[in-house]
Amino acid sequence: MGFWSKFVTFFTPPPVVKVDEVKKAKVIKEAVKEATVELDKFEKPIKSAPKRARNKGRYVADDKSTPDVNEAWVGGKAPKKKTSVAKKKIAKAKAGKVKITTKNIGD
Repeated sequence: MGFWSKFVTFFTPPPVVKVDEVKKAKVIKEAVKEATVELDKFEKPIKSAPKRARNKGRYVADDKSTPDVNEAWVGGKAPKKKTSVAKKKIAKAKAGKVKITTKNIGD
């Protein structure tokens, strides 16, 4: 192959390959089906951490005349109180299950 024929083949576009449009559409349709993902809807709202109610930057107090609603917290319900590890150990000691020392109270 001479220089001129290499030069001409380099600059000529490649031959056009006829593609069957029906087969191409089927392949695309199958690829779209495989890539489609169905997501479940959330039925329950995501719970956020309880927040204190504020009025111009100051905490709002609970109104004692409404026992079923706690106005001091956003949403109307106060978070559950947590007991500390030390209080639990003291309660077990009072029940006679654990002996209290200064080492195991701070754990």
